Amino acid sequence: MTYKKIGIIIGILCLMMSMHSVVFANKFIETDTVTMTNPLTGVTGNYQPVNLMMGGEDVITDVPGILYTSGSNTRTLVPISFIVDRMGATISWQQETREITIDTAGKQIVMQIDNAYATVNGTKTKLPDGIAPILLAFGNQNKTFVPVKFISEQLGLEINWIGDTRTVAINKPVQTLTNVYLDYLKQFPEIRMKVTGEVDATSFVISGSDVGEQDKIVIDLQNTKFELDDPSMLKNGVGTYRVGDGIFGIDRVEISLNGTNPPTTRATVFLDEKRGHRVFYDETTHEMVIQLINTVNDVQMENTYGTDTVVIETSERPAYNINLIGDQIVVDVFNSVLKADEGLSTIVPVNKGKIESYGYSQLDTSQYGTEDLYTSKDVITRVAIALTEAVTYDDIYIEDDGTNIKVFVAQNPLNNFDYVRLNTAKSHVSIHLFDGSNFTKAYDSKTRTLTLKLPVASTDLNDFTYPVDDNIVRAVNIARSGDQYIVSIQLIQNTTYTDNSTADDIIFAFTNNTILNSNYTDTLIVIDPGHGGHDSGAVGTLAKEKDLALQASLSLENQLKQLGFKVYMTRSKDVYPGLYDRADIANDLNADLFVSVHINAHTNTAATGVEVLCNSESMTGGKGLATAIQKELVSDLNAVDRGVVQRPNLVVLRETKMPSVLCELGFISNASDQAKLMDPAYLDKAAGAIVDGIVKFLK
Repeated sequence: MTYKKIGIIIGILCLMMSMHSVVFANKFIETDTVTMTNPLTGVTGNYQPVNLMMGGEDVITDVPGILYTSGSNTRTLVPISFIVDRMGATISWQQETREITIDTAGKQIVMQIDNAYATVNGTKTKLPDGIAPILLAFGNQNKTFVPVKFISEQLGLEINWIGDTRTVAINKPVQTLTNVYLDYLKQFPEIRMKVTGEVDATSFVISGSDVGEQDKIVIDLQNTKFELDDPSMLKNGVGTYRVGDGIFGIDRVEISLNGTNPPTTRATVFLDEKRGHRVFYDETTHEMVIQLINTVNDVQMENTYGTDTVVIETSERPAYNINLIGDQIVVDVFNSVLKADEGLSTIVPVNKGKIESYGYSQLDTSQYGTEDLYTSKDVITRVAIALTEAVTYDDIYIEDDGTNIKVFVAQNPLNNFDYVRLNTAKSHVSIHLFDGSNFTKAYDSKTRTLTLKLPVASTDLNDFTYPVDDNIVRAVNIARSGDQYIVSIQLIQNTTYTDNSTADDIIFAFTNNTILNSNYTDTLIVIDPGHGGHDSGAVGTLAKEKDLALQASLSLENQLKQLGFKVYMTRSKDVYPGLYDRADIANDLNADLFVSVHINAHTNTAATGVEVLCNSESMTGGKGLATAIQKELVSDLNAVDRGVVQRPNLVVLRETKMPSVLCELGFISNASDQAKLMDPAYLDKAAGAIVDGIVKFLK
């Protein structure tokens, strides 16, 4: 090939370097090898993909980092986009010389394709093991790959190789935690940890109270050792700081080493009540701070009780104020920080009913004074709902269920009706009466519908349909017909009812006897919908893996609960939990089983079928669970049997301590499979097959 032709190819590659094809997104972490071709030489090779972590966070790239071998030496190479996106560098390309120039942090690094030497601020330096940058094509993407260790060290970062899960961890220089204490004199209570220098921190919340355990906030200080100044706090390698009288909803803080490669110190905050938090580094005191403050995690539209509703999701019981300002409903959540959309101001168009749009932002109170509604010290998240017409306060109803604020642009949609779920097997309905009144009841066993008829004069109800679907009651419908209200309550199979009505209230109690008498009430299954948030997983022509995996997982959760299982979801919406966090959640809850749900993809669009991945070779462990589920998936879905596959390097399978599997329900890259996977009934059937496999494994 002539030099001129090479130059033309490089020019094309430079243009393509900025193109992002997400057909496989982060899908390659589930495979043993990826195939890439050097477009300059035409040589094709199989490479092992690697996980990338920076500051404790998983890095999602459009093409994988790889293990690259030259001679007897192997190094990790990463796509140049990783350097740009995660290290804050700027990149330039010189076509004539095939040189990459990286400018960041006062350094200029120049590397050349296939050249084992680089220059750093003009000084020539040999690359580790002489492994040079290369060009590789992955699918329809052409990328420049560079040695990550060399770049990281030049930028003052430390790098660790975690061989068990093929993970590269990049962090700030190692530091040491020496003390922990509670500062309750601040505006918001703060758990402060003395460190020798700034480190990155990641955190996640375990809502243990949802499954009968304790709520916790878990903070991991990356590349951090701990040597507590007060040795009396240590017992069996765990440092404990107890909070007197459980003030601020905190029981205690435990400090422990959560890993040695790299060293990771974990601070676990045991809670007596749900609390929000944010983590930051205080440069003046050299302390990592866990500030206990409510957070607004999400704002979205729902249809509740037949009414369009704006739901504000918070981490703890919120304090809030509501005002009408022009044609807007304004909800100010006090003492809270915005976490939704990474704290960015957002406006979401709706154009439905009376709601035109809704937006949310962190209110800037810096200019407020004593004469204003708020002061400069107030920390407030504002949610503004723009309306298509003016309303009064009488037209607005607010419901607070503990951590969610629901804003109805309507009067109380329930009025004198109430539905309360008491536990996983029992609930009741109550209708308050103005005075003693007769009502009639009838039960249709075929449709499992309890119908109540009562005079309109006896109470005040609104027409609505409420899809309860809580494994006890399927749905409730209230409609007015002439001078009567007709209340239809559809029950789940095996739910019975008792009439406990009084002169002032109609009261019916419901019991799902299957759940009440289940052998599985003490069996906890953690379900992990794959990918999520900024990680779409595999992407087909019409759907994304993260969405299908979540839909299937929600169905799986529902079906397991119908049998009486305790179920915990690593995510129940479009967010991204870290890979290690997913495993840690299951381990912390001492789950009995862990099931990760995914959708497959392949460059060969003819690839089809189902497979279940596992790590354990034991038939009483992961392999046994995988075998049982695979058999049911193949049978129930009439799918191609791709078998049970060993994946010893997958984080969620290797790091979990209980029988764990990863289920691939079909190929989103296959047109026929994708069409099936987009059918909710098909995903329900797939979830049912997983349930059948779990039940047979546990027998």
